Order: sequence, then C-alpha cells, then structure tokens
Amino acid sequence: MSEDVRSLPGRPRRFAAGFTLTELMIVLAIIGVLAAVSAPSFTKDNRASAGRDLASDVARELQKCRSEALSTGLGVRVFVFSNRVELRPYVVGATPGAAPRAPTVADPIARSLPAAAGLTFVGVVVPGVAMPAGQTLSATVHADIDFSSQGAAQFVGQATPTGATIFLQNANLPANSPDYDFRIDVTALTAYVSVRAN
Repeated sequence: MSEDVRSLPGRPRRFAAGFTLTELMIVLAIIGVLAAVSAPSFTKDNRASAGRDLASDVARELQKCRSEALSTGLGVRVFVFSNRVELRPYVVGATPGAAPRAPTVADPIARSLPAAAGLTFVGVVVPGVAMPAGQTLSATVHADIDFSSQGAAQFVGQATPTGATIFLQNANLPANSPDYDFRIDVTALTAYVSVRAN
C-alpha cells in the first residue's frame, strides 16, 4: 500500500498557509495609494493645528507667569518678538530691601516659545483695539507685558494700567481660513488669559 495519503478520497487536502508574493504586493500597492491620497489632508491639518497649538502654548505660559509672579514675589516680563516669545523674571535688587528691576533682553531667559515657520506674532495692542495694520514686531523689535507680584498684568509703555492683546497669524493657510489668525487676550486686573480665533 504505497498510495499517497493526500490523494485518498474523503481526506481533505492540505494547502500551504500564508500569502503569495503577488498578494502581498497588491496589498502594499493599495496601502501606498491610500497613503498618497490622504497625505494632503494630513498636511493641511498639521498646518492648521500649528497656529492653534502655539496660541494655546503661549496662553498656558502666560498663566504660569502670573502664578510664578504671585508665588515668588517677583514680577515676570514677557517679550513678544515676531518669531518668538521670551519670558524673563524681574531681577532682584542689588542690596537688601532694594526694589527688583525690570529685566532686559540681556538678562537670562527663563523660557522661550519659538514660532514655527509661517507663524508670526504681528502685534501687541491695548485690549479692544483692532489688529495693527502694519507689522511692528520683528526678530529684534519686541513689545512687553509685565505680570506683577500682585497678580495683575500691564502692557508696558501704557500710562494707565491695561492688559494686552497679542495677535498671531498663520501664513501657511489662506487668509479666509478660520485658523489663519488668533488673539491672546490678557486682562489687566486679574491677568486672566484667553485665546480665540480672530
């Protein structure tokens, strides 16, 4: 009885398990086509979320500035440039009992928030004022906001206590996009920070 067992009637035939090379290549080709079709959508979403994320990060850091100023008893100054936001604490007085002095750009940076390519801080104004027409900020020209040890915020350079509004634009998107520009509002008395699309 030397018959092959696989050819006997009533017995199931055994096939090799797995995929052929052709089947695998077809699946890979389908995945490649789907990835190529969805890539522009992912890129657009990433560009849109970049501005939203930066505005949220800046608002969160400004809230931290208020908390730090209250807890340490030293104010914090926020330097807003066109391509970044730098945070510096006030400098302790040279002698005991001397008033702290406001930091300058030469003093050490506590934290910095760089803007990604295409994101620009276009202006800092008194709350309630429209976005500035021309760019007043640059990589070297800045506007400043102070967070005091009493928990208030002050747009530096204003005679009366005022908060500030920071405008951010995302040039990676068309101007009619809802994520094109954002405003970060800081109130004067409570230093409350809020973000909204402009």
